[in-house]
Amino acid sequence: MKPIYKNIKERFLFLYITEACNLRCRHCYLGNKRLNRAKRMSVPSARFILDYFKTTGGHDKLYLIGGEPTMHPQLNEIINAGIEKKYSITISTNGLFDKKIFKILTAEKIASLNISLDSWIPEEFQKIRSVPKKSFNKIIDNIKTGINNGLQVRVMCTVSNINSKNALGMINFLENLGVHTLSFHNLGITGNAVNFLKPLSPLEWIDFYNSIEKSPPTSRMAVYYPPTFIKKDDIEKYIERGYPGCPGRTLDRPHVLPDGKIYFCPLFMDYDIYGAKIKNGYFSFNKEYSELNLYYNPKNYCITGCGLNNLCSGECAAFSYINAYKNFYSCDKNIIPLCILWTTYSWDKKPQTLIHDFR
Repeated sequence: MKPIYKNIKERFLFLYITEACNLRCRHCYLGNKRLNRAKRMSVPSARFILDYFKTTGGHDKLYLIGGEPTMHPQLNEIINAGIEKKYSITISTNGLFDKKIFKILTAEKIASLNISLDSWIPEEFQKIRSVPKKSFNKIIDNIKTGINNGLQVRVMCTVSNINSKNALGMINFLENLGVHTLSFHNLGITGNAVNFLKPLSPLEWIDFYNSIEKSPPTSRMAVYYPPTFIKKDDIEKYIERGYPGCPGRTLDRPHVLPDGKIYFCPLFMDYDIYGAKIKNGYFSFNKEYSELNLYYNPKNYCITGCGLNNLCSGECAAFSYINAYKNFYSCDKNIIPLCILWTTYSWDKKPQTLIHDFR
């Protein structure tokens, strides 16, 4: 088989420091059940996790996420712990925080501020978030304040059946604001989205990101998208752009929740299929119902026998194993699932080392 795992690894650590959140968004992949229980990660636990993944995995990019991370009362201490371990830190937030948080979120401490915004049209945004009308203006104001404070402000837009038709309008809207990066995300069938929203079909998603590639390139803002589904003939193009292979198999992007469970792919979060767990200062692999058994044994779930493993390494485990995804996608040997997490820079090829630094 021709290996696809030849590109630079991107060692991102996603630390869910709190499940508490001030919103209940219809596309939230954590889901209301977790948001309602509102578990919080302690500072000593965060320190251990940061040390563990820095030492054993060489992870260097840290995303502090939730829930809503700005609601953690010891956010500053966790940021300082990340700085001590020499992580490049991104705060991933819904943007509805009080301006006093900017006393903590400074350009000297964090590499970037990642704000979730799902539409540039207030009414459409409100429909997805179910929030008061003034919330849109507050997020835009916080984006402007972050930029004025010298922060690298990035925006993440989750694309679903509700906002897909107007999503490309985000490009000009955010570039005019001075946003550094726009990252389109493909809605997963996880958490709240199972009940409230619908993702684009595989072919619709291909059409969507091709429309990005056909639009005029931006001059001041980077635009990313995940090639979640690709035509099989396009695999080489994305390998050239830096696709490193399934992050679940390469263990590039562990997602650590406050209960200590480690998911190497967040698509499995609705199920008790996690890869490992950290508890009381110890790391242990899940020896029973583990997602790792799926990543490394594709023939346990890939039954097509089509001989295209050199392209997809046995397909995405989630799309082939979890019923919600199996009912959504079935391999036709032409459109294959690449990854819902990994994103590529639009319009251009960049050196892989530059892309990793840029992210």
